[in-house]
Amino acid sequence: MESAASKAYSHIRARIIDGTFPSGAFLVEQDLAGEIGVSRTPVRDALNRLETEGLVASEGNKRAMVRDFTEQEVEECFELRAQFESYAAAKAAKRIPVDDIEKLKVLAMQMEAVVKRGAPDASAQFSELNDQFHAIILEHGGSKRMRDLLTQLMQVQLVLMKRFRQTIETHLQRSCWHHRELIAAFEARDSAWAETQMRTHMLSAKNGGDLQYLQAAE
Repeated sequence: MESAASKAYSHIRARIIDGTFPSGAFLVEQDLAGEIGVSRTPVRDALNRLETEGLVASEGNKRAMVRDFTEQEVEECFELRAQFESYAAAKAAKRIPVDDIEKLKVLAMQMEAVVKRGAPDASAQFSELNDQFHAIILEHGGSKRMRDLLTQLMQVQLVLMKRFRQTIETHLQRSCWHHRELIAAFEARDSAWAETQMRTHMLSAKNGGDLQYLQAAE
């Protein structure tokens, strides 16, 4: 059975990510407790956890609010992911088992099908599959500490992708091609190829996709 703290955390996090609680919105413990059906203590614990993960900020008087992200912070997020994930991809190339390479192929096909269908919620579908794809690579290429750090970075990007949903079709198609190249590098057990391709993949997202939406919205 889900604990009260986990319930509060899941509820608040979901509403930050889907935009129900927008950037700058105050998160009042008493109101949230009533909405979720728990006491204020698990809400406070959830807000502290979300602050640690970078989605919530506290003012001087300890009022919690949904964090806003500057263009510089978003750019740093992409650059850090490029550094960490390219390193993880290089390590994974030597470690990832054949069964998980096959899982990557299935996910790649599913993402390609999403782009081909061009559904209104293609961005959300693609994002979910993409997260699974990267999670498999990180499982074999990074330590728990690295996975925790990347989880925080990915959460920031997830918020931004929900806020600026107009994903460019050509950018998604490019991502699909990058995924195929990564799979090929893993099959070849080529660390240098995997590292270079992952860095290209991350920097392409920064320069050709999500960051442009933030700049256009400002």
